[in-house]
Amino acid sequence: MKKALFINMCGQGHFNPTIGLVKELINRGEKVTYIAGEEFRNKVENTGAKFKGYKKSFDVQNLFNGNLNLENNEPLLKVIGTFKDIVDTLFNSNEKFDYIIYDSAFMLGNEVGRLLKIPAICSITTFAANKRTNCLLAQIKKFGPNIQKLLNSLEYINFVKYLKEEYGIKCPSIITAVSAKGMINIVYTSKYFQLCGESFDESYKFIGPSIITRKEDLNFSLDHNEKKKIIYISLGTIFNNSFEFYENCFKAFDNMNVKIIMSVGKNTDINKFKSMPSNFIVRNYVSQLEVLKIADVFITHGGMNSTNEALYYDVPLILIPQFIDQPSVANRVAELGAGIVIEKDNVTPKVLAQSVVDILSNNNFKTSSKQIGKSLREAGGYKKGVDEILNSNFVYEEVACDIEK
Repeated sequence: MKKALFINMCGQGHFNPTIGLVKELINRGEKVTYIAGEEFRNKVENTGAKFKGYKKSFDVQNLFNGNLNLENNEPLLKVIGTFKDIVDTLFNSNEKFDYIIYDSAFMLGNEVGRLLKIPAICSITTFAANKRTNCLLAQIKKFGPNIQKLLNSLEYINFVKYLKEEYGIKCPSIITAVSAKGMINIVYTSKYFQLCGESFDESYKFIGPSIITRKEDLNFSLDHNEKKKIIYISLGTIFNNSFEFYENCFKAFDNMNVKIIMSVGKNTDINKFKSMPSNFIVRNYVSQLEVLKIADVFITHGGMNSTNEALYYDVPLILIPQFIDQPSVANRVAELGAGIVIEKDNVTPKVLAQSVVDILSNNNFKTSSKQIGKSLREAGGYKKGVDEILNSNFVYEEVACDIEK
């Protein structure tokens, strides 16, 4: 039995895929301590892992949205605060660990491994990145000047100084952080779906999505005698506060002979919708995996987890990417023939309706989604991930990385 330290610092998209891995580690006799935002305490403790919390995880999009500039450095300050909370929580503990698993956004992961002299494993919840493919590089280039100004800010300089003087941590460069690489890299998709999958070395373990049984039932019933196609609509946990989009969906599918299941997020007041067509089931939350088992088309923001889950169940997609890695995910789906991409500024009732008609009338979309789905199911999931970790027999070794000047 060994003791694992798991570090996560982002929201649901980076957290949810790890739960299956943590449960399986514990089932195999490992002890796990999980550091994450307080909002995840119950989910972590329900796995049997020990939880150590900090204030709150940050939303990745805040670091790259249009408000990121020298005058508004609040997003950067939140990220710095999260990093500081994690590091202080870790190094103010006397616990000893045999290895560390860290989210790819936690750019100090290898440094923590170096200081603790334990192997460092990277958990990658989107596409893995190397010199041939880096789905975040375009965002970094887009906001490069502003990011550089912020890196030159007194707040960031003092943070880097604090890490060095207090703990001996050398802060990696932003570019190195985006291409995070540990001794082992757990990637929650298949090598087939991964961008340039053949270009990654054997340290990358493509295990597919971490699908676990969630003991959730649909809180509504469907009349299967209707034999209508089922369209599932969800913009995930971040971009779901979009009344204009939902109204477009009402107009697009009001007169279409389909059943619509739409999840609008816990912060959306359903009572504010002016009218709701009779063929719509609208909820603040639905069990996504249960819906995907019966869906014929999924209209989504193109988050990696939602996309993987849909394709795992062979569901073709209509993708409306919003930020960061989602355009790359959406384009990969389209490239492999499993879906249609709509730019977020081009969403209209007519475009939505025609896209659904195109997918339902062309069986090639379903055939392609089945091909990707097969690769995801055969990748092995969280059990394969734990096999890779426990069978590695790795020993600590220093991992070279570029250090911020």
